[in-house]
Amino acid sequence: MDHGSLPRLREDQRGVPDLSVSPLSSAAPPVHVVVGIVENSRGEILVMKRRADGHLGGHVEFPGGKLEAGEFPEAALQRELKEELDIDMCRCRPLIQIPYSYADRNVFLDVFRVSEYSGRARSVEGQGIAWKSIPALGDLYFPKANHGIVRALQLPGLIPVTPGAEQVQDFLQHFEDTVRQSGVELIHFRSHELDPRHYLQLAGDCLRTCHRHQVRLVLNADASSLKQVDADGLHLTSRRLAAVKTRPLGKEYLVSASCHTLDEVLRASQAGLDYLFLGPVREKVFGGPVEPLGWKHFARLARQSAIPVYAIGGLGPADIDVAIAHGGQGVAAIRAVWQ
Repeated sequence: MDHGSLPRLREDQRGVPDLSVSPLSSAAPPVHVVVGIVENSRGEILVMKRRADGHLGGHVEFPGGKLEAGEFPEAALQRELKEELDIDMCRCRPLIQIPYSYADRNVFLDVFRVSEYSGRARSVEGQGIAWKSIPALGDLYFPKANHGIVRALQLPGLIPVTPGAEQVQDFLQHFEDTVRQSGVELIHFRSHELDPRHYLQLAGDCLRTCHRHQVRLVLNADASSLKQVDADGLHLTSRRLAAVKTRPLGKEYLVSASCHTLDEVLRASQAGLDYLFLGPVREKVFGGPVEPLGWKHFARLARQSAIPVYAIGGLGPADIDVAIAHGGQGVAAIRAVWQ
């Protein structure tokens, strides 16, 4: 199909978007749906246009469909990709699981990234298809439940988080050494011990360093700080999250939050944030009051999130695969990337 014919966001949808979600209703069990993220050799993702006469008609979607009775998710995805695109899936890995409640139904999206397949993708059932770059996915008119999928594709597996600036000698040099590391795409500047004026001064220095190395910077501060330091996003403490009902910034910014409980995970999802930090998993973060969750409890909470979840608390790059295996996007690391 002509790439330009895919439904896109209107200009009036590009401000503070309504990305809020509702927790699954207990009235009906969710429909289990598998979703395939099919990638070509150019790193583009295959998207389809939903039929106009179906549920959420006219939206853009990723290929996939409902599980049949007794079917495992990977087998269901293999069947759906063959039926819809005439390709044979060879290898996939979990990307994210998303619980979502529409007005008329509950769904549970089991999303896999398809890394190997054979055949040439074509629209078997007459739906238009197109290949889109990952950054361009944010401009397409997906159902709300797909917000977390798009963000999972756009986010890295590791997010470095700074220790307090006053706890590290030559802080800016350490900061630059960190953003220069291979694979670092995004970093959080966290320094609660600084007063607002000094925090913003240092944040400006950090932002200039990030610009030199094409790394995005997220501030652990209130939204007004972005008027003085035009960083790439904002991270909410659990206290700030408790005061938020809707996403405080537009889609051009990243918004994340620290979560420790199921209520906080649901609040971050319902507010339409982009991702969350969940922990501590292994050890307390800088002597904080919250006891470690452990991986089993982390997995239970992550399964309730509609947005990507990062494990935090005594973790480092070596724990990324473990976090993914327990339903996470990856890890947020403090000491492990600063040593």
